[in-house]
Amino acid sequence: MKDSHPLLKNRITYFLLTAFFIVFTVAAVVFFLTQVRIQTVTVENCVYSGEAEVLGAANIKKGTHSYAIDKNKIAASITSKNPYVTDVRIKRTGISSIAIILTEDAPRFYIERGGKYIILSETLRVLAEYASLAECAHLPVYPIKLMPIEAAEMGKTLVFAEGHEENGKECISLLSQISASELSGTITYADVSVRFDLRFTYKDKYEILFGAPKNFAKKLDMVIETIEFLENPKNNYSQAKGIIRANVDGETTFDPTGAIDTPKGDKNGENSENS
Repeated sequence: MKDSHPLLKNRITYFLLTAFFIVFTVAAVVFFLTQVRIQTVTVENCVYSGEAEVLGAANIKKGTHSYAIDKNKIAASITSKNPYVTDVRIKRTGISSIAIILTEDAPRFYIERGGKYIILSETLRVLAEYASLAECAHLPVYPIKLMPIEAAEMGKTLVFAEGHEENGKECISLLSQISASELSGTITYADVSVRFDLRFTYKDKYEILFGAPKNFAKKLDMVIETIEFLENPKNNYSQAKGIIRANVDGETTFDPTGAIDTPKGDKNGENSENS
């Protein structure tokens, strides 16, 4: 049997390759159009927001093609309807699953206004509103004393009353510096109502007196160093309560006012007190 002509072999090979490519392409398109559809939507990093509320705001319908959703529109809807949420990332986790990954503002302070309790972030963004303190007992929030307020709109930073706008912006800037520092999440009381007498309480243990806001960043660094020294058991101050004064440029002082209550029989506490 004579060998086939080389040109015929090339044509057959070309035909088979083309047919394979067409079949593969058609199969891929059919798969893409029919199978890459959302069946599962999960919410991650949802600590303070309600998962049902987040899913409701996202409004992703089951069976929607995963490449047909508008991520920016969904993110905007979630942040506008869920005050705790500051950022949303939407990620495809499979051919039929989507994950909504949240970044939330942690609740830190509260104020009483108009008979209601307003929950605030460390930078004074309004996160929630409750009729009583008992209703927000599950939140790690502490009182803060502020200058007069004009408006407290959900999901937005507090607006201060006329004549206090500049001091209010300065106050928010100072709190933002604390939020970005090692003291974030440790302040259990704050009084920033008087510009030249800024007061904070660290873990119900140290009252920190910053005085005026001048050189606040430098003072904050010094206070952090002072707390690190006091908290170190080797320095025999770890059980002490007291006042940290940072209102003199270039230095801090610590005035002990008492000792932390320790359970009876706590040998560590007894040793610290004896020291």
